[in-house]
Amino acid sequence: MRFTIRPGTDPAGAADATLLSAMGLPGGGVIAVGDTHILVRAGDVPTTNALLLGPLAMTNAGLGSGDTVKAARVQLPVARRVVLSPTSAPLDARHLARALQGIPVTEGDRVAVNVAYGDDAESKRVELQVVDVEPEGAGLVGSATVVGEAGEAKADIVVHPEGHPSGEAPTTAEALLAGLDTELEILTGWLSLLTSTSDLPDVWGLPRVAGVLLEGPAGCGKSELVASAAASSGSAVHEVSLDLVFKPEKLLDLLEKAVKQTTGPAVVFVDRLDAVAGDEGMFRNQVAAIMRWFLDAVAERPRIAAVLGVTSAGRLVPGLTGSPLLPRTLSIPPPDHERRALLFEAGLSKVPHEDIDYESHASRSAGFSGADILATVVHASA
Repeated sequence: MRFTIRPGTDPAGAADATLLSAMGLPGGGVIAVGDTHILVRAGDVPTTNALLLGPLAMTNAGLGSGDTVKAARVQLPVARRVVLSPTSAPLDARHLARALQGIPVTEGDRVAVNVAYGDDAESKRVELQVVDVEPEGAGLVGSATVVGEAGEAKADIVVHPEGHPSGEAPTTAEALLAGLDTELEILTGWLSLLTSTSDLPDVWGLPRVAGVLLEGPAGCGKSELVASAAASSGSAVHEVSLDLVFKPEKLLDLLEKAVKQTTGPAVVFVDRLDAVAGDEGMFRNQVAAIMRWFLDAVAERPRIAAVLGVTSAGRLVPGLTGSPLLPRTLSIPPPDHERRALLFEAGLSKVPHEDIDYESHASRSAGFSGADILATVVHASA
């Protein structure tokens, strides 16, 4: 696929969603461009064939604005080791690995790292050169990638500061999804149908629907479930946060932007909806009217699905729970004994420990949410 380079922002590039889908990258992925590899996402572009790249990406690719280049989809391996040019900045191996997490790197690239990452609100960016990438000269920086500076003794694992457990803190999405295989499979199937490239609902003559209700208590893993199901179905996720929504006008503004700016295949996830549309909401009638408009708008957009996250569907106004545009409800109950044991096992999988009786911990944690269990593991392993 040929693109014309236009100015964008680092680290990820942006391209037309339709062209990315034609390349086998619905929603985005990694492409080879010029002398480097770049993570590209579907976004707003001035012309269909435009590829928006930031200054560093252009330099790494050996290209400039206005150049025409052929780009191809690639599947990079997870890098075993990444060596960067030395710096006087206070950056340890764990800091570097986290700063580059999920980014494709190629030998010769220059990458930007925030010196204040995780510590300081003030951003202090430094640029480093990628000296070496093992095993193939290019790869994705993953959780197991060892990142260090040239001249350092090679290590087989990332060395963590004293007092911290090896491995990342066990608060990953994978851990929260422990025991939710059935729910994940069901939601993935629904989202695959609603966001399919072939627009299957129209092809099969099915009535237009907006999406599904996802109910479950706080900390049960709703956000993680939606993210995983969307990724499996090849869809991007546009999450609408209601944390600072206190008036109907603000909600309408957020939802209008979500509908207008989201390009399929995509999932618009509205969580904690019962906070504004529940039986204790101050403007529940106005909010219900806004949500009915939102569902109509999403139903008219092919390859876009809405997932409404609530604590309990029974707390919503009847006009929403009985809407034909929300024909399905998926429930995530509080974790039972079996799932609590799985959550402890998943949470401790990256923490050094002796033999642990997961069943015993599960018995003593009745009433805990998935997030509660993982928080307990983090506290105990700190």
